Amino acid sequence: MAKIFRGRLDGMDGMKKFSSFKLFDFADQLEKQIESPKNTDDPRYLKRWAEKIRVLARQKERALEHKKRQ
Repeated sequence: MAKIFRGRLDGMDGMKKFSSFKLFDFADQLEKQIESPKNTDDPRYLKRWAEKIRVLARQKERALEHKKRQ
């Protein structure tokens, strides 16, 4: 399996265009998918992606706070 780098969050999926609220929601959906009986994805893969998306959402929140302070 190919390694997934942080750059692919924006380059391939275009995650930077979403707000932090939507990103947190998407990460929550990925974690809910783990518990679903119809889930065919590896739970570790979904947890890693959920955490990467949350990191991006936190960065967006910090950037917004920084922008407001200036």
